[in-house]
Amino acid sequence: MTIEKIAIPIDSDNGLESPISGHFGHTQYFLIASLEDDEIVDVQTIPNVPHSSCAGPVNLLAQNGVSVLLTSGMGMRPFMICQQLGISVIRTSDNVAHKAIERYIRGESRALGEEGLCQGGGRHQH
Repeated sequence: MTIEKIAIPIDSDNGLESPISGHFGHTQYFLIASLEDDEIVDVQTIPNVPHSSCAGPVNLLAQNGVSVLLTSGMGMRPFMICQQLGISVIRTSDNVAHKAIERYIRGESRALGEEGLCQGGGRHQH
């Protein structure tokens, strides 16, 4: 039995009901859900690090054992850092954390491609 940790950028700490942030690097928190046999066995929320580098949030996720990131989009630099650290980046169009996780568990999610990469700067919406 392997535990898989999935992270989602969220704007407020409401557990699995948290709204998904539209801006990965400047999100307030990350929800980290631990899955075992496609069941959520643990949920925790961690605050994001101050945004001094595109690597900061990605390193935070790696340090917490995250192997999958569900996000609506992100910049090229953090995307490349995720690739280097072995974190799979999966695109979600859901607005609430539990819905994105459920879709991922059902195998209905796709890897983030160029359509989900941004050039940075502004606030992003779904």
